[in-house]
Amino acid sequence: MTTPTVTRLAPSYEAEVPLEGLYLQHALHRSELQQRPLVYSNFIASLDGRIAVAHPETGEIGVPDAITNRRDWRLYQELAAQADILVSSARYVRDLSAGKAQDSLPVSDDPAYDDLRAWRRQQGMAPQPAVVILSASLNLPIQALCEKLDRPVYVATGAQADAGRVRDIEACGARVLRVGEGKGVDGEMLVTALAAEGFCSIYSVAGPGVLETLLKAGAVNRLYLTQVHRLLGGASYDTLLEGGYLRPPADFTLKALYYDRGLTKGCGQFFSVYDAAGLERGC
Repeated sequence: MTTPTVTRLAPSYEAEVPLEGLYLQHALHRSELQQRPLVYSNFIASLDGRIAVAHPETGEIGVPDAITNRRDWRLYQELAAQADILVSSARYVRDLSAGKAQDSLPVSDDPAYDDLRAWRRQQGMAPQPAVVILSASLNLPIQALCEKLDRPVYVATGAQADAGRVRDIEACGARVLRVGEGKGVDGEMLVTALAAEGFCSIYSVAGPGVLETLLKAGAVNRLYLTQVHRLLGGASYDTLLEGGYLRPPADFTLKALYYDRGLTKGCGQFFSVYDAAGLERGC
């Protein structure tokens, strides 16, 4: 069986680089060497910027099948393998409870990723990353929290969150973090609280709303973006960010760029790695 490869375009050219291990070598789990946790996120998008589109029949927003692929999914799992904790959204937990979630939280138990789970053991990490779920309303399916998440669970909310819902969530074994002055979550307070819990590598696997929360706090250190060379169109869709302007804008510097021509005949994809401007960190 041929080992899948990609072409590295930056910071230096190399014709063939193994796909497996491409992101694992970034050693994101070594962020304990820094004064602050390393916060990173990733997205997959079409050439016209769609990260999610409305289903033609149900109208529900989700990642389109036209851009999902196992090569990108491998790198997604590698990013998760290096995380101490995942940042997720209340929407994901509700979808999980309803059987609508795209997949279970990584690291996947698929045999294809046995090497990543073994790698975590070799690094002395927990079997799975913990997860923190951001929710202002705390309108969460408690049963899903209790039974379907096979890892330590935190729920982040604001100081004015409903006390009864907080008690219900804590009764199922989850920790509630009050990290905002109102009902919502403040990104800087969230990262500070997670650092106090001992988490050094924080991986956001949520959507545009959570990314905005973290960016407004200046908390995102690294962004991984897969861009599939395919135009999708459509009137109802999500992009990386929605809503108002970021003030100031969030600047990023390209650290690495890979070209993957092995997706389908005539359609490739870029794997790009960006660091927040001013952050010196090697790939």
